Amino acid sequence: MRKRIYVAAIAVALIIAACSSTEDTTTTLEDAPPTGPSSVTFEDQDSDGTSVVVASVTLPADGFVAVHADDNGSPGAVIGHSDLLPAGESTDVKVTLDEAITESTTLWPMAHIDIDRDGVYTFMPPDNAIDVPGTTADGSVAVVGGAVNVLPPSAPASLEAEAQDSDGTSIVVASVTLPAQGFIAVHADADGAPGAVIGHSDLLPAGNSTDVKVTLDEAITESTTLWPMVHIDLDRDGSYLFAPPDNAVDLPGVTGEGDVAVIPVAINVLPPTAPSALAADAQDSDGTSIVVASVTLPANGFIAVHADADGAPGAVIGHSDLLQAGDSTDVVVTFDEAITESTTLWPMVHIDIDGDGVYTFMPPDNAIDVPGITADGMVAVLAVEVSIG
Repeated sequence: MRKRIYVAAIAVALIIAACSSTEDTTTTLEDAPPTGPSSVTFEDQDSDGTSVVVASVTLPADGFVAVHADDNGSPGAVIGHSDLLPAGESTDVKVTLDEAITESTTLWPMAHIDIDRDGVYTFMPPDNAIDVPGTTADGSVAVVGGAVNVLPPSAPASLEAEAQDSDGTSIVVASVTLPAQGFIAVHADADGAPGAVIGHSDLLPAGNSTDVKVTLDEAITESTTLWPMVHIDLDRDGSYLFAPPDNAVDLPGVTGEGDVAVIPVAINVLPPTAPSALAADAQDSDGTSIVVASVTLPANGFIAVHADADGAPGAVIGHSDLLQAGDSTDVVVTFDEAITESTTLWPMVHIDIDGDGVYTFMPPDNAIDVPGITADGMVAVLAVEVSIG
């Protein structure tokens, strides 16, 4: 709501008189421009601390709007002023402050008249108070107070992330630098530009954070480009809020060059590894193969049979052909070399991660087709007693 607050306590007449006796100006009271009627309107507002916007200024002659600091509820020292404004009404006047303010406060925009008509704001009372305040129709000083909420800085912000494999549920941002506490919001791709927000981080502190994992609201199922972007916690409530156009509170961070701090990241969505399951009974064998009674795969994959290594899965001694996602029954797995003694074997689900239809699992350097995972988060493997008859 716009406010009109006029402070009558300032002795305008005395200031004008001081102006008339100043040696640096030739303007006399008889030919001085009028000081009224003047008026100022000023709304409560958010600011980055470097400037404020005065909603309107009405002047009877050319002049300025000067912004005064607060002095116990009244106008104090001048901390910034506009360029020369013409007689009449000016709206949305941006005033850059001489020094940025860092805390929320009340500021007092005041009309001033260019008494000496030199286009330069000169008001240094008591000795050089030339461009005196404008006055309202009732003779009061044309000044108004309003609350200025200083927002956290949005710059400089930056982030780095590499192209990466993902199961579709999250993305990892290698590094982010924030000028104030904030978030990383991940935007979907919209024809090569950031689109809708599909996930965001927890609150991050000002400064540098590394390896930030952002969980997506819903898993993506196809490889795509995602756009992690810095957002600043402007209302300082610790909760991410960015629902434009009506509620875009936590606005994007900005780089040192003035650009939005966002980057495109290529995401290769891997096939799911869960839920996987398999079942097999103890069995007789001629030493060349094993039969797995049933297997359930979340994506195309294989059954790899591991030898026993002191009661745990050891080296792979054979694997199935490619199996389709879903249920398969009575899957025969032929060994690379026949076994000659009864033993425990460990059939295990493996997922065709690279989608090439070829089983590739040679850890640690080439462990591509990783094991499938059960619904409760365990590797999908079981021990089967195999008797050689």
